[in-house]
Amino acid sequence: MRKVNRLEDAVQTLKKLGLEPTSELFMLALSVLVSMKESNWDRKMEVLKSFGWSEEDIWLVFKSNPLCLGCSEEKMKSAMDFYVNTMEMDVETIIRYLRFLTYAVDKRLRPRYNVLKVLKSKNLIKEGKNYASLFNQAENTFYKNFVVKHSDSIPGLMELYRGITMAENKDS
Repeated sequence: MRKVNRLEDAVQTLKKLGLEPTSELFMLALSVLVSMKESNWDRKMEVLKSFGWSEEDIWLVFKSNPLCLGCSEEKMKSAMDFYVNTMEMDVETIIRYLRFLTYAVDKRLRPRYNVLKVLKSKNLIKEGKNYASLFNQAENTFYKNFVVKHSDSIPGLMELYRGITMAENKDS
């Protein structure tokens, strides 16, 4: 249901990136690429560039995980703002963890960040620990290793972790 020339252009772009037309990744990338208007794609590129990404960085991420650029412009801005301005994370780290752009800031990232900040202030996390990798952990793993493990020794840690969800429930 797309214009033929748009589909042809997208296929050529993906081939230039080195994606094989027979791969599942190719089909996923094609789906993401043709699902949005060119102007939307351009705006997403500009959002990422405004946070220090190069065009090569963007295409590298897209080639590895097309869904990262399938999310909305607003979600992308929110995630990048959180990573760059709140966590003071560098672009290279964000690129290394390709799924970062797909995570929900208020439901996943901020609660984990708040817990880790408290644990670090109590010297319960080793200095130099790669915090970025902790955002990639499965929910259950993070919850057990960082929230449950320390909830007895740090009053309010569980509430801090669940804080946003509890606030949402109160509004309902």
